[in-house]
Amino acid sequence: MVEYSRAEPARQAHVMTFTSGKGGVGKTCLTANIAAAMASRGAKVCIFDADTGLANINILLGLRPEFTLEHVLRGEKTINEVVVTTAGGIAVVPGASGIAACANLGAGEARRLLDALTALESRYDYILIDSAAGVAEPVLQFVEAAPTAFLVITAEPTSLTDAFSLLKLLNARHYPGQLKVIVNQAADYAAAMETYRRFAAVVEKYLSLRADYGGYVARDENLPRSVTLQSPIVELISQSPASRCLTALADNIVKCIGGESPQTGLSDYWRGALMESQVPADAIGFAVSAEPANPKLGDREQAEAALLRGIAEFVERHGEFPQAFKQLFFRWLETENHAAPRLIELVTTLEALYTARYREPMFGLESNAARLVAQTGGAEDQLRGLIRQLRDAYRQAHASDVIDLEQELSATIGRDDFTEERFEALAIRMRAAFQARFNKPYQSQSELLLESTAEALAAMAGQEQALQTEFASLSQQMRQLTSRREALLTAIEHAREQQLTIARQSPIDG
Repeated sequence: MVEYSRAEPARQAHVMTFTSGKGGVGKTCLTANIAAAMASRGAKVCIFDADTGLANINILLGLRPEFTLEHVLRGEKTINEVVVTTAGGIAVVPGASGIAACANLGAGEARRLLDALTALESRYDYILIDSAAGVAEPVLQFVEAAPTAFLVITAEPTSLTDAFSLLKLLNARHYPGQLKVIVNQAADYAAAMETYRRFAAVVEKYLSLRADYGGYVARDENLPRSVTLQSPIVELISQSPASRCLTALADNIVKCIGGESPQTGLSDYWRGALMESQVPADAIGFAVSAEPANPKLGDREQAEAALLRGIAEFVERHGEFPQAFKQLFFRWLETENHAAPRLIELVTTLEALYTARYREPMFGLESNAARLVAQTGGAEDQLRGLIRQLRDAYRQAHASDVIDLEQELSATIGRDDFTEERFEALAIRMRAAFQARFNKPYQSQSELLLESTAEALAAMAGQEQALQTEFASLSQQMRQLTSRREALLTAIEHAREQQLTIARQSPIDG
């Protein structure tokens, strides 16, 4: 068993966020089990329950928290009174999503928040943030707050598309941290790697972003039982397929992340966020000069800052974006000479915002299919490749082929334009494919029957030959026995004749 080394008392925790593009991919269950695996090795682990409106971590770990982080912000409780700890040693901060509204915090709340975060970072080795699913602003903030983000995906198309939308928004915000992809509910390692490679290739192609492989968790029928019993599966059934994967993930995280000195933490991020939200500097322990932060800023930078403040105040007061600015935005889109990547970025951002707001894709399946076909431009190779990808996706999702190959082949052969020459060529290709697949030549049932019959006849011929040899040997033995019998009979006859002769020559007793 690997023992995790503990840091010195004056330390800063390693912070990482677990997130996903959509719900139902097992993100919270994965977070709880990785924390349990770490704690079982001796690491001090704290989970930030930042899943807005949902208390899944509490349910999975069998906790009933009485207070949340909001009580700390209001000064009603200390962070020690809010944190709840499981029997396995996992600390949980309930209601951590409340700090996402830091822009509305007062001076006292801001100071209490930073004090609480600083205390947590000095007390634990690892802080795991369980964010909500989707692309809402709190999700993006919690991802940005951590130097490392684990994006949980599954092989389902909706999971992959929503995860792509999340990465798209993070890329637009210039997320500086490290992204790692975890494939959950995978059939096996090969299936997990196939899902990761397809997703990573799309991300790199369209976002020029690298998403590293973070690991996988096997599909396990024991997981529902662990949820029902409100116990992590790594504690309930340590040798189940999912438990082995989760333990390996925990070990890899500690090996790769725990071995480095953390550069930033939660308190650093939220301190910066509070500064940007114009909380008074002296309220959170900063000494800021009354002079501009950068005296070299020109009129453009100052004008942009003033414009942003004005728009923010307008939206806060009237609840909508200035109508005149909307018209200017559309005019700018029409007249500006945008580069292709810039336009793609704008379109994909709008599409992601639409999906997040209305919980459905902007374009339906039929329209998406028509767009994909149109993009091929009638090129045969591209259209074939598109069809092949769709078939692969169907096979991955339903473990079967979308086309009944036997029925399709029979229908093709039955067409009037299918000639004998084409059939012969098809038969040759099928035999070659059989040879390549099974490493032996193809034989039909009649050929197999003839071959087995020939083998049986050959065996019978061998048996017949053996019988003939044995019969010849027996005949030779019979001839030898007959010869010996005749010799014995001759000897007996000869002996009898000698006795009679002797008897005649002997005198008569008188």
